[in-house]
Amino acid sequence: MAFFLGIDGGGSKTECVLADESGAVLARATGPGSNLHRVDSDQLWGTVRDCLAQLRRSTGLGVIAPVAVGAGFAGASDSEAREMARRALVKCLHPARLYVVGDMEVALEAAVGAGRGVVLIAGTGSIAYGRNDLGRQARAGGRGINVARRGKFIVDEGSGLDIGLRATRAVVNPLLFWRRWTPLGRRVKKVFQGASGEGGVVVFVEAAGLVPLVVEAARENDARARRILEGAADALAGLAVEVLRQLDLLEADVRVAASGGVFKESPEVFARVQAEILKAAPRARVEPLAVSPAEGAARLAQRLWLQEQTTASA
Repeated sequence: MAFFLGIDGGGSKTECVLADESGAVLARATGPGSNLHRVDSDQLWGTVRDCLAQLRRSTGLGVIAPVAVGAGFAGASDSEAREMARRALVKCLHPARLYVVGDMEVALEAAVGAGRGVVLIAGTGSIAYGRNDLGRQARAGGRGINVARRGKFIVDEGSGLDIGLRATRAVVNPLLFWRRWTPLGRRVKKVFQGASGEGGVVVFVEAAGLVPLVVEAARENDARARRILEGAADALAGLAVEVLRQLDLLEADVRVAASGGVFKESPEVFARVQAEILKAAPRARVEPLAVSPAEGAARLAQRLWLQEQTTASA
């Protein structure tokens, strides 16, 4: 029996899926994030090695030997980073066929296979990516983290990192000086360590981890938190609409699949994104991504491997 391994490496976690030739998922494994701009070859190798150990325990297989591996990583648009990932995976897996692509490509595969559609990802970063019936592709967002003048961070709009940074900026004055805490301020304060007096800041955790706290505060009617999430939803919808426009799909019956931790944490954000997209593309089917991107990676590996087999035998 032929096995196919799918890997989805994002900013906050890595998921691996082992599937058989019928497409059935045999086992899943998870590890820490593997954004290619944040890990080196050894770290990536270690993450995949640990995931393989989990898969072996789950399946009882002594050796995981897939005929093809599909791997989608955040940061894979960088050719040097993609080559680093390729070397690490070859070292760890020795696959007969290896396909390394962007994380948005395996998410799109999970959503529509080789067909037309758009995927909107809102995790640590954010990106919209799509393809039309002619095979033309388009993307919006996915810029990563940049530093502008005066040290200001520029991050992907609507992403978990964007939400966390906006939450921090929104409450920094209350955190340091106010005695009356807002729901958002109380929650953000808890992620600062080594506070003294009214809350001097010594250490700050990664901003994307604040998303659940912002969602909780918004549900307590914190005005700042609500505005942050509404702004994130509008920005995310704008990314999807831009891709639909580039692909001439605004009037089409097309699937737009939403994926990522921001949507999982906040159904309210998803609902607003859905409503905003439908204003511009009324025939679009805006839905949560039902199949994991890691499964999409395994499906991509199988589809490309079968294409090669067909071409070779022709």
